[in-house]
Amino acid sequence: TEINVIEVLILGIVVGVLSGMLGIGGGIILNPILIKMGIPSVVVVGTSISQMIGASLSGFLNYLKSGKVDTKMGKYVVVYGVIGGFIGVLLINYLKQSGDVKRFILLVYTVYLFLLGSFIFYESFKNKEKHEHKAPEFIKNLPFKKDFNVGQVSLIVPAGIGLLSGFLAAVMGIGGGNLVVPALMYLAGYDVVSAIAISVFQMVFITSFLSFLHSYFNHGVDIILGLILLVGSSFGAVFGSILGQKIKRFYLKVFLAVLMLIVATYSLKQFLSTKQKEIFSLVPDNFFANLLTNYPLVYSILVIVISLVVGYIISIITMRAKDYIMKKFLNKS
Repeated sequence: TEINVIEVLILGIVVGVLSGMLGIGGGIILNPILIKMGIPSVVVVGTSISQMIGASLSGFLNYLKSGKVDTKMGKYVVVYGVIGGFIGVLLINYLKQSGDVKRFILLVYTVYLFLLGSFIFYESFKNKEKHEHKAPEFIKNLPFKKDFNVGQVSLIVPAGIGLLSGFLAAVMGIGGGNLVVPALMYLAGYDVVSAIAISVFQMVFITSFLSFLHSYFNHGVDIILGLILLVGSSFGAVFGSILGQKIKRFYLKVFLAVLMLIVATYSLKQFLSTKQKEIFSLVPDNFFANLLTNYPLVYSILVIVISLVVGYIISIITMRAKDYIMKKFLNKS
């Protein structure tokens, strides 16, 4: 599918501003729009995952310095995330062959965003008193306990979190932080910073693993599209995060909830209007497409290397740009 580079770049910037302002991954907003633009859903999902690799590594290294990463918990989430992700990739591969993959992905987006948007909207109007996050009693009574930074937690907790987040990452092209972070807080008792640190830790491995699988098995990663989106969304996120600091948290949460419900409705409309099966076949009309067709293993490894290096560099540049803008302009006001 031919794409308008300027159009995709602008879209990436706009979504980057929104994701930076609201503190979410841009994929949950961007991916349904890309599917609507005619980009094959398999390519949208795989490419979306690949552009998270470098930023995840950069974020993980920052949290590692703070000592907030419970790597023991993170390892369990990663192991089960790999299993869940592998199942998701196999399912996408099967649905790709049958032509039903687009409708399935749109249906998952509809359900996921409707549930998450409704939950965030409900949370926004709850009692705002600060309270310590403690796991429910029935979670505490689960068997197979292991010692973690927050005390003893049943292995069923990271297993469930990993399986579900890995599966959703594989079929939606998202990092899974919107699920992993609250799950670790409410089911395992982690504070928000530690939960985010563990989430970023697992994302480094899950995004790399899923990028490889989607590229090798599904031919679903477009390096050029990924780099365009990465540049646009990364620099958009700089201004979005600065803007987000100027708006009250309550209004941000309500706006996020409403936005998710709008995208859920948009995805549902696409799902209902999609009658024709989506048949995706790779056309080797450029260097990268030829490489993927003839040397899928080489291409898939190259995807990870390029995404890691370019994503990491852009992440460092954008963080420094944000710090510069904050010091130069905002601290004066």
